[in-house]
Amino acid sequence: MTRALRRALAEPLPFASSVSAPLLYGLGPGLFIFLFFSLFQPLGFSLLPALPRRFLFAGYGLVTALAIAANGLLLPRLLPRLFREERWNLGRQLLWMAWVTLTVALGAYAWSGAVCARFGLADGWVQPRTIVLDTFLIALLPITVISLANASRLQRRNATVVSEANRRLELALPSPPALEQVEIVAENGKDRLRLPLDELLAVQSEENYVRVHVAAGAAAPALLRSSLDRVARQLRPRHPLLFRCHRAWIVNLSRIARVEGNAQGLKLSLSGGSAVVPVARRYIGDFRRALAGR
Repeated sequence: MTRALRRALAEPLPFASSVSAPLLYGLGPGLFIFLFFSLFQPLGFSLLPALPRRFLFAGYGLVTALAIAANGLLLPRLLPRLFREERWNLGRQLLWMAWVTLTVALGAYAWSGAVCARFGLADGWVQPRTIVLDTFLIALLPITVISLANASRLQRRNATVVSEANRRLELALPSPPALEQVEIVAENGKDRLRLPLDELLAVQSEENYVRVHVAAGAAAPALLRSSLDRVARQLRPRHPLLFRCHRAWIVNLSRIARVEGNAQGLKLSLSGGSAVVPVARRYIGDFRRALAGR
């Protein structure tokens, strides 16, 4: 049972939307909370006078939106190792949702106390244990269900992309012409690497440098001082087979040997090298079209 639970918690998941787009993602739940309380008035809120009730519901919506946005903006910067997209899994997703829900609950408690004090309501409406528990019961279950349903949808979609991509690779489409050359120029304008396109496997970002992965037996791998964005601007217009598939990777489409994937994204194995190149979720549609037109 423990091993099964560990495997389940380690299952890769798409990066949490509230982390990758916190401002946009916070608006939806905030509006949902406001409408939910306004329409159904659960937990005895219908017994309150209309004016403080409106203040409470509007504040709950605002607290929810701000908690999601603030957590999504601040925590990835404070704890970058925890929020690496390629290492995101079910365990981290559940911890993230529990933390965000707790901050929403604490914000709701503070807002409830302020409104009750302003309108002279009884202290019985502001019980920390009740507010925190009710917030978890209202928020955590639907958020978990939605997250897992989204992961299942992406898993099915990526499985389709993997099957389609591997079928295309089996067609053994021709490699680029042997005479086609690639040149990558460093930021200083002096250091440069020139090699046949067919020998180039991928270009990887490493902080302020890029590492050029080459086929086994070709030129030695090179490290040049440059950003990947700058390299992409140099290469893509001249060499359509070089595709930006990740914030840290450019891959040579003609060198892909096999495609694998899960809900988090795709992984590319390259012929002639040991590097495994990720395809981020945001690039999967473009990758699918690029491989189809290869």
